[in-house]
Amino acid sequence: MSQKEIAFMGRIIASLSHEIKNVLATIKESAGLMEDILNLLPEKGIPHQARLGNAAVNIKKQVDRGVDVVMGLNRFAHSMDEPRAEIDLNAMVAQMAFLMHRFAHKSGMTLNAIPYSEPIRMVTDPFGLEMLLAASLDVCLNRTPERSDVTIRSCVLEGRPAVWIGPGQTEPPETIPPEAACHEDLLALQGELAHLQARICDVGSNGSCGLIIQF
Repeated sequence: MSQKEIAFMGRIIASLSHEIKNVLATIKESAGLMEDILNLLPEKGIPHQARLGNAAVNIKKQVDRGVDVVMGLNRFAHSMDEPRAEIDLNAMVAQMAFLMHRFAHKSGMTLNAIPYSEPIRMVTDPFGLEMLLAASLDVCLNRTPERSDVTIRSCVLEGRPAVWIGPGQTEPPETIPPEAACHEDLLALQGELAHLQARICDVGSNGSCGLIIQF
């Protein structure tokens, strides 16, 4: 897919997600109005009053959830705007945890994002980086037992921006072992790694997940 095609797809997704957000805002406003009217009525003023009030509250909760999903979709769409852009790696890690949450949940796992203590600014291909991180997360999720926690963490390793994907609250290594190599399932991504000026090292142990993506 060419950059022109990617940018077009992102533009359309961003536009549609904005329209969906407007629809959700109208639904939430209407649910709020219904809840206000019900609260003004005397107790048991109409049949099923309590159930209607609970329905209005649940609608608002689901609308808030829908807005979060749409905002995530909108951020994803804008990652396709430019082939090169400055990003904050902390925000990218949080975005990937959001985008990949359902895939982890389907396998009975929890995916958490942990930001670095300071912003990590870098210039990269945002859409290409999202694809690389998604593929890396897929590998790690496939290697992790069900009902486990997986963490994606932004960090600085050997003075360079990096992303650590590993089990639970495991800390990233301070250095990359000399013998660390790219996981066999990620060898097909060598073109993307070269494009992003990155390398992936498998530093897991005893069959557990442990990937470092260093830029």
